[in-house]
Amino acid sequence: MRSTILSLLATLALALPVCAREFAVRPAPQWVEKTAAELTLNVAKENVRWGIYDILSEEQTRVHGGETSRYYRTVRKVLSPSGVQNASELSFDFDPTFEKLTIHSASIVRDGKSVQAFDAADVRVIEKEEDADDRIYDGERTALLFLNDVRPGDIIDYSWSIDGANPLLAGKFTETFELSSGVPARLVRTRIVWPLGRPLQWRGAEPRIATNGAEQVFVWERRDVAALDVEDEIPSWYEPWETVQLSEFASWSEVAQWSTAMFKVDAKSSAAIKTLADKIRREHLTPDGRLTAAIRFVQDDIRYLGIEMGRNSHEPHQPSETLDQRWGDCKDKALLLSALLRELGVEAYPALVNTKLRSRLINRLPSPFLFDHVIVQAIVAGKTYWIDGTISDQGGALTSLETPNDGYALVVRPESTALAKIETNEKGATRVEKTYTTRNYKEPVLLDVRTTYSGGEADAMRSALATMSKADLAKDRINDLAADQPKIEAAGALQIFDDRLRNNIVIKEKYRVPDLWRDGSWTWYPREIESHLQRPDTMIRSMPLAFDYPLDVAETVTFNFPEELSVEGRSSVTETPTFRHEYTIDRNGRTIVVKQTLHARKDVVDVAAVPDHLTKLNGIWSEIGFSLSPDGAQPATAEKDTSAAADIQRAIRDTPAVWKWTFGVTFIGLLVGVATYIAVPRARRARRVEEIAAVAPRRGFGPGEAPMSAVPVRHEHEIGLHLSNLACRCGARLFSDADVQRARYGEQDLTIITRQCGKCGQEQAMYFTAA
Repeated sequence: MRSTILSLLATLALALPVCAREFAVRPAPQWVEKTAAELTLNVAKENVRWGIYDILSEEQTRVHGGETSRYYRTVRKVLSPSGVQNASELSFDFDPTFEKLTIHSASIVRDGKSVQAFDAADVRVIEKEEDADDRIYDGERTALLFLNDVRPGDIIDYSWSIDGANPLLAGKFTETFELSSGVPARLVRTRIVWPLGRPLQWRGAEPRIATNGAEQVFVWERRDVAALDVEDEIPSWYEPWETVQLSEFASWSEVAQWSTAMFKVDAKSSAAIKTLADKIRREHLTPDGRLTAAIRFVQDDIRYLGIEMGRNSHEPHQPSETLDQRWGDCKDKALLLSALLRELGVEAYPALVNTKLRSRLINRLPSPFLFDHVIVQAIVAGKTYWIDGTISDQGGALTSLETPNDGYALVVRPESTALAKIETNEKGATRVEKTYTTRNYKEPVLLDVRTTYSGGEADAMRSALATMSKADLAKDRINDLAADQPKIEAAGALQIFDDRLRNNIVIKEKYRVPDLWRDGSWTWYPREIESHLQRPDTMIRSMPLAFDYPLDVAETVTFNFPEELSVEGRSSVTETPTFRHEYTIDRNGRTIVVKQTLHARKDVVDVAAVPDHLTKLNGIWSEIGFSLSPDGAQPATAEKDTSAAADIQRAIRDTPAVWKWTFGVTFIGLLVGVATYIAVPRARRARRVEEIAAVAPRRGFGPGEAPMSAVPVRHEHEIGLHLSNLACRCGARLFSDADVQRARYGEQDLTIITRQCGKCGQEQAMYFTAA
């Protein structure tokens, strides 16, 4: 398949108006303003990032008639071997269908002397295709230049230009640039040379404005720019960079007119669509059946593949091409589906959306290049529906489709004068029900699992099921459960029930769990819920924190025992502006039911609310596990072992394996040392054993990792508490029975606890001493 695509790309490349390997070498154009760079600037090595300091990062753009020229210059000081590695490989991206690359210079400044380091013969042009894994091919090229003899302390000064404008814009101009930097920078500068009297809008920082003959000059500058630290887990719509948006489009109406001209169906396509619609009418007798058939045809029978070269970067292929090829990208599918729905009597239009900005799109200036996806708006009986033609295997009918809510859309029709607010049906949910039946404490416990997915969660599961066999799914499921129950065995074939029309998927599993109560107790964790309650790496934040949304998860575990247990019923609710978590425990005779639910209210935790959010998470984690110790499951002890080692073993066994992020005042000092080993949510535990070897060794020993850093404890119970909150380096929390030994180190009597990870087999040894 890939070889076929590459062959097609090669054929298309031959037809490009500019050969992919053509680039010019000449001095900077006359209109460019030469900016002085502070080449004698002293920079401390400890004040740089990645060994790099930018003395000058500059972009100059000139719009003249319908032509656009962009000039770039970077003056960069390298201060370390890693800086040499990062800065000496230069790359220049361009689209050969309408852009021409010109390389002006590349020199190395050493000891105040500038030496040209550029030879055109050293430049290599390669196909970029960064989105090939997503089946999108745009024909972009990258010119590579590897500089020779770069040394720490050198300054690299290079410049280039890109001439040409996307012909789809018909001479209009739109752009967004940044005034931030990924490395520390002395000067970040953007200069726009613009025809005098030609309207231009901007949003962001205010520029300096001057007039030069028949042109206006806009300049934005930032000095002594600190390297931008982008915190982890930020929402997709949040942009930490300082940006300025420019647009010559005066209104969304103007953009709608532009897009309408591209999304026209030609005569050949109209005939092909009519033939397809007639076939759907013959095969489906009801209007609802026909609409569902049309949607599923585009979603399922037209595979996703984007050849987005030249005009097709934004202009869709004609439906007749898409039908013949049986493939297309989002805009191809949207044009085909909207035309097919109209032929079936439904008012329908393509709609442009931004899947990252979502509702924040409303804050942007009108521009055709703000959109990264195309869906369909359908209007039936006065009600508006939004359909995504790229969601294969989607369930439901028109009235119950659960398309992601992308906030706002520009509907492709001449009458559009503003962005349309998107309202979609987001009721997807996951329900996990587990039932443990203990007939007696010697036989394996029976475990029944029923998981129900609905709405968007069913769509996601259906898509996953399409890529794996039932045997693969069964293997994945039992291995997930084995993280808590290593001896688990399948007790029946996994069953899948898919009601696509109602958009529900039910998966049923049966297992046997030997020795669940061997140690007299066991702790259950809501693994699905815990995966959504991760804390970020950066907790003292200046940026908002993302939260999974939409999200509706419930996990219920039912324990059936041969005896009545003394368990106190209780319930708790934890609420924040972002989520609601409920935890209930009920007992009815020999049955205990524990239920936890998690519902997201929005997709973000505001910066000011992060401390309270994390505090609430700490509270949830302190009680997220549910431990049971049935009387009938306690090991028989005809003669109790009263040795110190046995006391420690019992302390380890009896300590509830509850994950905690804080352990009270006594253990705050220990927390810092063991932070890397604290168990983390499932998404982070899933690293392969092979990846563990790649972890850089730490310097020194953390608390308890060696005799010289033995943890002081006052009672054996503290050993159990300490161990219960440690994980293996692979992230797992499953260990063999602990081996307890005594030894002497200097003047200290040590207790050495050795255990083996049940997942990767690594041995963990921890050292304790009397406080």
